Amino acid sequence: MVIGIYPRKSVYRDNSDSVSVQVELCKEYASIIFKGQNIDFKIYNKDEGFSGKNINRPSFQELMKDVSQNKLDVVMVYKLDRISRNVREFSAMYETFEEHGVAFVSVKESFDTSTPIGRTVMYILAAFAQLERENTSERVTDNMLALAEQGRWTGGNTPTGMRTIRKKTGGKEHAFLEVDETAIWRVKLLYELLLNGYTITGLERYCKHHGIQSQKGAFFNASQIHAIVTNPVYCQNTLEAYSYFENLGCKMASKELFDGAHGCIRYGKTQTGKTHQSIQDPSHWTIAVGIHPYVISAPDFIAAQKRLGMNKALRNSKHSTGILKGILTCKCGAKMSVRAYVKNDTLFSYYYCEKRARQGKSYCDSDYVRTDLIDALFIKQLKKATLSMDSIRLQNTRPSQAAVDTLTVQLNTIQAQLDNLAKALAENTASCAAKYIIAQMEALDQQRSMLKASYEHAKTLIAQNDTETQNIPFIYDKICCLLNNFECLPYAEKNEFVRKIVTSCNLCGKNLNISF
Repeated sequence: MVIGIYPRKSVYRDNSDSVSVQVELCKEYASIIFKGQNIDFKIYNKDEGFSGKNINRPSFQELMKDVSQNKLDVVMVYKLDRISRNVREFSAMYETFEEHGVAFVSVKESFDTSTPIGRTVMYILAAFAQLERENTSERVTDNMLALAEQGRWTGGNTPTGMRTIRKKTGGKEHAFLEVDETAIWRVKLLYELLLNGYTITGLERYCKHHGIQSQKGAFFNASQIHAIVTNPVYCQNTLEAYSYFENLGCKMASKELFDGAHGCIRYGKTQTGKTHQSIQDPSHWTIAVGIHPYVISAPDFIAAQKRLGMNKALRNSKHSTGILKGILTCKCGAKMSVRAYVKNDTLFSYYYCEKRARQGKSYCDSDYVRTDLIDALFIKQLKKATLSMDSIRLQNTRPSQAAVDTLTVQLNTIQAQLDNLAKALAENTASCAAKYIIAQMEALDQQRSMLKASYEHAKTLIAQNDTETQNIPFIYDKICCLLNNFECLPYAEKNEFVRKIVTSCNLCGKNLNISF
């Protein structure tokens, strides 16, 4: 007789029996009810931490495969809810057992599946297991709403420019967010640039070209920037913001809390599974009020969200026109967008000031300007630009040799400390202080490993920088080739090239001021 034992311990139930205990109890129970028979056990014990509501569990799938291939005579669990918490899924699973002549045994419930009463009891127990799971889910949701009303930070990645603090409320310490004044400038800059017409990819390029890095020392990618400029944590908690999020379908904290003095907090953005996270629709979000001051005013935050929609429309433009799209600015400082349409089989395309389009002629009196005229003027200036090999400078975003030397000193200092502690440990092996020496050595060793990784990474980056410096002649030739053949390039390549070589491009009347 081959018995498959399926144990599982959920991460949410610390008080449940361990996997090893479940296996031993099943073996003992099998030795009693199948006394005198030769038994081989096959253990399916790789699903620790998986939820019972998820049937995509590795060991569970392996178990069902073996049942379908007639490799098992009995499937045994310590308790019914270890294998399933859903009546419909359990019914389908048990039908598979019956089709292949596999008996099902639950140690805790002690029922016999060979009788109608035993099967009925089993289905009833499965129904109660499902009810318990649904009630647990509701309790978790209710607790999240209660935390939201108090503005607590319930964990996860701390938003850029923020930090967590501990405050005692109701006799217990809880986590809250506060603004990190030394780091919040990054967030403010991204919102400012976005409102001035930059796209998400444009912001990514801007950060790389200007050496703007995250607090962890890495360049921002497009997804990180999008997460920052859409995070309500920076938004002022005004009634305007309340209406905006309410119209999105969000669950809202009490309206009386929206006094305009603090920032918001979003709960329920993602749903975490065992292998991945999925982004939730705004109807699943809860918007509450934190204790931290706001960073971005509600009108600017809402305008930024609308701007993202405009950027999407820009990316989906049907007409390839305006090589200065995303670069050209108006005399008022606002970004100039492109409007294009076809009439009588002729394409008409114009640059226009976004601020004038939104706020009217009283704000900016610049007119619509034909893209072909401005593009021709730009190309004329581009051909006049002179380039020498000495003018090419690589961005200094790599660590210096001084930084590597500092890491070397730190590593040598830690190694000396470890050597001294090792000597002290050898002389005090029997002392009660030995465990403290060992703990200190472990902490230092971990610190050394981190510094060693930083040291190796820095050395690699310096080597890359040396290689790129040697490639400057090649870069020079490549740029010259692009400049000489600029008018022959496809539209997308022209626009990308202009974005990389132009620092600023401002249209003031008939004058086009360009900085490369």
